[in-house]
Amino acid sequence: MVNSYPYFSYLSSHPFVSLDYALFRASGAGEVVLDGGLAYSNLFDASVDAFVSAMEREGIAGVPVVVSETGWPTIGGEAASVENALAYNAEVVRRAVEGVGTPRRPGVGVEVFLFDLFDENEKGGEEYEKHFGIFGPDGLSAYGLSFN
Repeated sequence: MVNSYPYFSYLSSHPFVSLDYALFRASGAGEVVLDGGLAYSNLFDASVDAFVSAMEREGIAGVPVVVSETGWPTIGGEAASVENALAYNAEVVRRAVEGVGTPRRPGVGVEVFLFDLFDENEKGGEEYEKHFGIFGPDGLSAYGLSFN
């Protein structure tokens, strides 16, 4: 199990990591990252495969990977918006439902758990950390995410 937060990687490295790469929208040659014979068009795949590679280097190969937390905030920080949260989470869901896999393991689906079901309005820390929920604290949908 691994937590993968491309949002945090984008925040800390955005001069080097484009928003499109973090949100599964990279398409041009300058946005795709090459690692040996593998091409990465998004930060999620690169993060998951970095974990898989580290496990394999320790002699643990072929173990299914579960992303136990991933998500994108709706407000409270740079690039935190309803539109970006929907774009990110919708693509994560699509890839999980369709068993897309990663460049290192194409066609081998990754089980994923989205963070978070509800915003955490009383959570400490940066403002964006309170706003990863698919629903607000009032129980209303933050955006129209489909799981079909």
